[in-house]
Amino acid sequence: MNISLQNFSTLVSNSAAAAQGSCSALLDFTAGSVARALIEANSTVALWIQYLILQVLSVTRLATSFGSDVDTWIAQYGVVRLGATAATTSETFISLSPASTSAVVPVGAIVKSSDGTIAFTVTEDSTNQYWSDTAGGYVRPQGLASITCPVQCNTAGAIGNVSGGVINLLGTQIAGIDTCTNLSAVSNGADEESDDSVKNRMVLWFSSLSSATLMAVEASISGVASNLTYQVVENQTPGGQYRGGYFFATIDDGSGDVSDTILNSVEDAIEATRACGVETSTLRATVIPAAIVVPVSLASGVDLMSVQTAVSGAVTNYVNALGVGSVCQYTFISSIALQAAGSLVTSVGVVTVNGVVADIGGTVGSVVRIASVTVNSGGN
Repeated sequence: MNISLQNFSTLVSNSAAAAQGSCSALLDFTAGSVARALIEANSTVALWIQYLILQVLSVTRLATSFGSDVDTWIAQYGVVRLGATAATTSETFISLSPASTSAVVPVGAIVKSSDGTIAFTVTEDSTNQYWSDTAGGYVRPQGLASITCPVQCNTAGAIGNVSGGVINLLGTQIAGIDTCTNLSAVSNGADEESDDSVKNRMVLWFSSLSSATLMAVEASISGVASNLTYQVVENQTPGGQYRGGYFFATIDDGSGDVSDTILNSVEDAIEATRACGVETSTLRATVIPAAIVVPVSLASGVDLMSVQTAVSGAVTNYVNALGVGSVCQYTFISSIALQAAGSLVTSVGVVTVNGVVADIGGTVGSVVRIASVTVNSGGN
């Protein structure tokens, strides 16, 4: 809907012209006159009314709503904005003198990032080989230098997505444990669903109402959590064989190892959507590890360490954000590295992925995730 709007000057001019056109005598509209003052006062009110009309128009359509107005708009259909997801990872607890004693890492123990600003809590995983119901935690046997336990960020959101080796402070003193570290980068934390994401999901949701279509299945998966990527394959088994009336969904949450809880939630969502008689499966994505080497030519007087952090972080974010079935493009990594380093480098050399100059990924049910990023001064 197009609305013809007028600014203050136009409102005053049109009002003056209308008043003069309705009066046979010449009216005084000079600055300071009573007629001019009345017209300007009315024009100010008219501007305010115009603003109210535009505001009402914007919140009556999802496309032009924002913030809390988006929430109230989707609430009338029983849909809510997806909340932030706390990052999870595996933490390695280390003893410098393992032969002297054993140790128990209790559920609820705190570990922190190197600057102390981000905290993670040890969570229970009864399938972990070191878990003990009796001890209420994870037992490091005497003589074993380290054990690995699951931890979850205390603050939900992307703030928990940190690089490998960053979570290295013990927030809780544990007898028999001297230090700790996360061996791999964390990437499955996600902020609260953005306005744009909500709007895109609502388009899927509305399109899914008519029947149990592919779009309906995609809408059900995207409504489980804000950090999920997925690929739905129809009439084909995971092994690549034709099978009519069957489809499978492959999902990942950015970690490369989706939890059973998320997997079951996706299965339930698809079950509520699928057509009668159609068989389905929900699978974890097959992870393709990416060991990336980025050679750079440093600008004069620049230390390599200052470049490594920026480039490594940017490349990790790109790779770990790739969706299921997406291709990791080595040429795009060069652009990302150059943008992240800025004036600190003069050029970026030929990037290699898993030792070769080639793209990886792009296969059905696979997802590319960072194994390592090496930045060296071998650019040309």
